[in-house]
Amino acid sequence: MGTRNAMFAAALIMCLLSVSLTDAMSLAQIGRELRCQCIKTESRFIPPRLMQNVELIPSGPHCSNVEVIATLKSGQRVCLEPRAPWVERIIRKILESSKPTPESQL
Repeated sequence: MGTRNAMFAAALIMCLLSVSLTDAMSLAQIGRELRCQCIKTESRFIPPRLMQNVELIPSGPHCSNVEVIATLKSGQRVCLEPRAPWVERIIRKILESSKPTPESQL
């Protein structure tokens, strides 16, 4: 009887340990997503030919700032200053290209 109780206790401890580690990893993931991604921003002009991708993240509960993150062809990610005139032009082009055209609504 003692061996059976010991095995049951060990199995219960393993289950509880597994659940607590899984919850901790989930909370860590949430903590990363619920904060601003940009600590500092770059306002100096970066030629578009050096950019591979530009990501526009609107403000929300995770961050009160609009964030513009450019991934360069080198793989480096750079946070851009959203109020810089050249970045505003990029944002405008992104927003215009994402609007549905009358032809696409048919």
